Amino acid sequence: MEAERRNRLLRVVLAIKVVVTLAGWGLPALIGPPALFSVFGIPFPEDPTFVRLFGAVVTALALAYWYAWKDPVQNAAIIKFAVLDNGLATVTIVTVALTTGIASWFFWVSCGLTAFFCVAFLALMPSRSR
Repeated sequence: MEAERRNRLLRVVLAIKVVVTLAGWGLPALIGPPALFSVFGIPFPEDPTFVRLFGAVVTALALAYWYAWKDPVQNAAIIKFAVLDNGLATVTIVTVALTTGIASWFFWVSCGLTAFFCVAFLALMPSRSR
């Protein structure tokens, strides 16, 4: 029964992760106009290739998270990947903040979200794959 409850909670976290990944990071970076970036205090580069590639990769990751949402136990490797993905994003943002500084509130919100997802995925890892 406990494993069933944890899997339900994990699916809720995964559903939130899919929405945030698509709406907050992937699609805006992939197809968002430069004016959208200024709203979030993010400078838009003269050559947006890396921003657009980031958006493409993150949008594709949302599909992997959706597969994990469909069956967290069968797709536990995606949950393990999510721990690494979100942990590295959190560490990167904190490192940049400590070394060169971060002016945009958007990055701090992203740091909080990625830290939350990392901890949540660690805590809710399907029991069969622990």
